[in-house]
Amino acid sequence: MQDYIMKSLSLMEINVQSCEYITKNNDNYYMITLVSRGNVCPECFTYSKKVHSYKNKRINHSMLLKEKLTVIYHQRRYICPKCGRTFVEENPFALTRSRISQSTIDKTLLLLKDYNETFSSVGRLVNLSPTEVVEIFDRYVRIDRKPLQEVICIDEFYFSRHAKNKYACMIIGFRNGLLLDVLKSRRKEYLKNYFRSIPLEERKQVKFISMDMYDNYRDIAHSYLPNALVCADSFHAVKQINEALNKIRLKVMHRYKDNKQSDEYYLLKHKNNLLFKDSLKINDSYYKYNNHFKYRLSEAALLEKMLNIDDELKKAYELKELYMIFNSSKGDLKEISKFLDDVIIAYKLSGIGPFAEIGETLSQWHEEVVNSFHTYHDRRISNGPIEGRNKYIKIILKLANGYRNFDRFRRRSMYVLNKYEKPLETPQKTDALKLPGETRGKYKKRKK
Repeated sequence: MQDYIMKSLSLMEINVQSCEYITKNNDNYYMITLVSRGNVCPECFTYSKKVHSYKNKRINHSMLLKEKLTVIYHQRRYICPKCGRTFVEENPFALTRSRISQSTIDKTLLLLKDYNETFSSVGRLVNLSPTEVVEIFDRYVRIDRKPLQEVICIDEFYFSRHAKNKYACMIIGFRNGLLLDVLKSRRKEYLKNYFRSIPLEERKQVKFISMDMYDNYRDIAHSYLPNALVCADSFHAVKQINEALNKIRLKVMHRYKDNKQSDEYYLLKHKNNLLFKDSLKINDSYYKYNNHFKYRLSEAALLEKMLNIDDELKKAYELKELYMIFNSSKGDLKEISKFLDDVIIAYKLSGIGPFAEIGETLSQWHEEVVNSFHTYHDRRISNGPIEGRNKYIKIILKLANGYRNFDRFRRRSMYVLNKYEKPLETPQKTDALKLPGETRGKYKKRKK
């Protein structure tokens, strides 16, 4: 047991005078006294081994998860024979004035790299309070923004309904998925100040920026990224088209709500995924027994039955397919531009409200949609990398029930999502990172 104790504390046997392990009230204690090596007086630099007194210093040392372990360090206080000043011997377990061992701090920071953990859950694992875990995180995790890359992606996410800025946004490098920064607002004024603070030479290096069809992003890109081509994310356009098709499906299905046993309601309710599935992946040769129709049917046959229910639904599906064919186009950008013109005309003249609106949007973002067909390292430019990161951001927020301190959330996100992000070796002060407390109201002092 003594060998394990010294190994977990990174101690050498030659430096240990006594070491004892005891258990009391289900808590574990290491009772340790080190060999007296003396120390140099910080006042007059005289070496002294004269002991003035002893003090038991309690240090949290949770090496095993969910098992409380405390080091009782029998620490000497020396006295200088020359100037009379007293001073303590060096503490190999924790930093000065800290009651948490360095090993526990390292384990806490390692656990916080997992996006499934919160400050509270980590505290339970290492037997610290959530406040102590937050303090460790604030002292050791400081992350600056990363330099802009040749291709970047920008997208927003919902932060909190209690925050002044309900929507925040993040910037990601397209090449390696590196989270470059998390911004507290997507408002134009905030974005202006942010990009203005970045040196012009760095901003000139950006060749492409991918975004959803949000006007503020486009305006900022044109103003502050002079050499960048703006690309409208293809996934965003497809999402809007699928939502429009779903509106038509729901409208048609509503007609059959009083007859839920009908073939029409069954198809629109339970087989609607076929409307949104890639038509190239719909199987027309594999027949499977269908419990509703009582005979074998292929996916293609079910889709055909569904589209024959309503002409508007069929037309909406054909418009969706038209865009999917366009979206998979390859080759000359001039030809792609002409194809997009045909798609826009078809949408505007469709007579279907939601699709006519999408046609107007595509017309306003015509150049940016065509730009999205550019490739970088044989990959078509899109917001695909940022959508993956967005999922983890939402998990971090959900598990923590939200964050009040946006700067802490920003650092936690970058610490978790950037694989090679490491904590500082030397802790920093945390006063500037904490939110100001509320002013105490008036009260009457109780008379004794």
